[in-house]
Amino acid sequence: MSRRGRPFGTGTHAAGERGSALLELALALPIVLALIGAIIDGGWALHQAALVTAAAEAAQRAVAIEDTGTGHCAGAPPASYGSLSTAAAAAAAPTLSPSGMSVALRYLEPACTGRMRTLIVDVTYTLHALTPWFAALLNGRQLTAEAGSAVEELPPEWWGSAGQVQSDQAQIQAQQSQIASQQSQLTSLASAYQAVLSAFQAASSAYQAEASLASELSQSAAYYYAQWQQLAAPGASDGTHEQ
Repeated sequence: MSRRGRPFGTGTHAAGERGSALLELALALPIVLALIGAIIDGGWALHQAALVTAAAEAAQRAVAIEDTGTGHCAGAPPASYGSLSTAAAAAAAPTLSPSGMSVALRYLEPACTGRMRTLIVDVTYTLHALTPWFAALLNGRQLTAEAGSAVEELPPEWWGSAGQVQSDQAQIQAQQSQIASQQSQLTSLASAYQAVLSAFQAASSAYQAEASLASELSQSAAYYYAQWQQLAAPGASDGTHEQ
């Protein structure tokens, strides 16, 4: 028997394949979304870790310049360095939340070794996830970075000569210009990253909407396929066919 020139049962087989494909898509979607979330949150965590390191280096550099030649050969770093280090760290990591970042200063040695003393800056930042799938795993974890260098606390004999002072000032200005250039580059990169992230989030929302529609279609296809099987069963048992 045939239906409109086609072997009977061809439509049934095609409908069954479509229903199976939609069902497989619905089952695979959670795995796909989990992989997407892992890529997003993994990249975001690496980005934040790199910014924490940059913040520690920038804060240590700013405080070391301020501390050079001050004669702090005993005790902890002055409290006035706290605001300086925090501002430098925030400027070096503009996409990190200032409320989640803490900056600590310390000297490695209890006193100067000769004229030198090592200044250490520790930066801690609380990590947070972008997607809900890995929030329980990442939220609240601490990212830490440490930066240090030797600082000449006691000035040498030639300290204060006009030529040397001018040379030091020129070097400081060059370093400050370099810091400003790096901060500008970081700001540009952060803006570009935010734009790409916004576009990705919009695409992810559209994909989730399509996935929800695919799931509904899969359920509808399964329902109508079951109804068709119930209707086709009596005809198949008594040998009658629809013409």
